[in-house]
Amino acid sequence: MILPAAIVIAFYTLSFFFFIEKKLSFLQNSLVLMLISIAARNYTTILALQLKWIHITEDSILFIVFLIHREIIGPFLVLMFINIYWKTPSGVKRITVFAIFLICLLGMDIFSSTSGVITYLNWNLLKAGIGNTAFLIAGLGLSKVLMYLMQESTNYGKGL
Repeated sequence: MILPAAIVIAFYTLSFFFFIEKKLSFLQNSLVLMLISIAARNYTTILALQLKWIHITEDSILFIVFLIHREIIGPFLVLMFINIYWKTPSGVKRITVFAIFLICLLGMDIFSSTSGVITYLNWNLLKAGIGNTAFLIAGLGLSKVLMYLMQESTNYGKGL
């Protein structure tokens, strides 16, 4: 029952991402997705294998759910946040968008915890919220750098 639920959540996440209006180009979105996916992979590896703060399930079906969460749902939620954030004009609405996506990421952590995909050993939702906040802020930073680099490359040589 957990695997179909994760697949449906991933499908809705991907569908929503493909239909929203995007501020970033395809290349920028691809680079941010790649870097956030690598960071998520390293983050969970360090928490599980080095620090032993979380335990990832040994069950193969639940491990597939873990991979769907780590490789698809989380990074695409960060991408949706970035694109909606940069399209939002006011500061209050941007804070609301940040809070909504932080709640979505924490909801996925709660889903993983209650379904037995991960077990918190020396970890809790506050630390998970700090980690999710770091992912959202890192995504914003990456997107800002990429937008600046793309802008600089298009303006190159125009002052001559």
